Amino acid sequence: MKSMLGNSSMTKLLLRWLSKVAPGVYHVSPECLGNSRYSINEMRRFPKDPAFLRENIHTVLETIFYVRASFFRPKIGDIRICQPPMIWHYNLTGPEAIMANEGNCGALSSLLNYLLKGKYTEVGFIACSDEEGGHVFNYVKQDDKYYFIDLLNYLYGSKAMEHSSTMIYEATSLEAYAAYYQQRSKKKIKLVVSYQSEHVLPMGRKKNEPIMYFPVEKPINLLLETPETGIVARFYDEKTERVCINKG
Repeated sequence: MKSMLGNSSMTKLLLRWLSKVAPGVYHVSPECLGNSRYSINEMRRFPKDPAFLRENIHTVLETIFYVRASFFRPKIGDIRICQPPMIWHYNLTGPEAIMANEGNCGALSSLLNYLLKGKYTEVGFIACSDEEGGHVFNYVKQDDKYYFIDLLNYLYGSKAMEHSSTMIYEATSLEAYAAYYQQRSKKKIKLVVSYQSEHVLPMGRKKNEPIMYFPVEKPINLLLETPETGIVARFYDEKTERVCINKG
């Protein structure tokens, strides 16, 4: 009698069952979103030219290979612009991140978005806030499923929040993943939103206030909020004048 594992359908079902981490949430490999036409060694010869990379990189796996091939360096901090009573936190755009070849989670998320937007059904951002600060990473939608990618996990020398370094999460919905993310994170996640944009949106904060502000004209999808702690999402008019600029 043949082994049950000899049956490809049974093997797939078993692997699917083993990869389940929560209701509607699974660990998957980057290949489920397309393979790479290049090796990492071949990508080391790619120029740091945003237009060239956008034309030649088409999958999540190719994006992962590129940030490793280019030795993209993790760099803590964002650009803080004071517009009283608000302090806006900005990140590098995708092209800026490519040319700098270094950046934080926001820069990396904008890089992936720049390279892959239009190559999947949806490409967007997941932004979250805890009691100490925030984090942002990407999602893509394909075949009515959502996939969540944190490129920080793939950088050499990165001390990312999570190190399932060869894994991507698949979920049946954005909300299902937000609930799982709050549950499994080592930090106390208080707010999770998703949105689509050309780059990571600026996020504003007022002194001694836990509320996360977004520019008024930018639509966001609220996935998780904890009003009992005071950490909620609100909108504020992003002014054009800049009172002061500093990195932090």
